[in-house]
Amino acid sequence: MTTSTPPPNLSPEQIADLGEKIYREKIRPTLTEADIGKFVHIDINSGEYEIDDDDITGNFKLRERVSEARIYGMRVGYSAAYFMGGYDEEPRL
Repeated sequence: MTTSTPPPNLSPEQIADLGEKIYREKIRPTLTEADIGKFVHIDINSGEYEIDDDDITGNFKLRERVSEARIYGMRVGYSAAYFMGGYDEEPRL
């Protein structure tokens, strides 16, 4: 998948939309049940991504490869990377 470079002045919502699109089209089809709970960091400019058990480590690994990355992060199988307070969501791919 080739991604054209998005304009520099995107809103957080636009960045999230691009990140979700790349995730759905390129990354999600490659995931297994073993990936649920891992963090995914996606460069919305290039489509490059990193999957890691640790949020910060995954981010750093992607930045090592793509120094100017505009990163969208998420957690596989969940609607949010982190939850505060009550939690009753069942993870799914």
